[in-house]
Amino acid sequence: MRIVLEESLMAYMKEKGKKDIVVEVITSDSSDFEITELHTHFVNAKQKEYFKTKKHFYSKETAMGEVLLPPYRMEFCETVTFRLKSFLFIKYVTQEGIRL
Repeated sequence: MRIVLEESLMAYMKEKGKKDIVVEVITSDSSDFEITELHTHFVNAKQKEYFKTKKHFYSKETAMGEVLLPPYRMEFCETVTFRLKSFLFIKYVTQEGIRL
């Protein structure tokens, strides 16, 4: 598996001092249905250590830092791409190439 960070994401990470990204499995359970999806966001050093030690996430090195992946069974494409998206001045990280 090869991890690619887009140029706009790397520029944003340098500007904001961010180095590490985590991919979490999030489940929302209401009375009618259940939704499970992947949530991608930045973490600081303290959070990174928590995910690695307490939640047993494993890391993959990138050009900017690390990507932390959960210890669950997931499908990975040969190339996993992380992008920076923006909606109404809110910036967030998306990924392509990882499936549950």
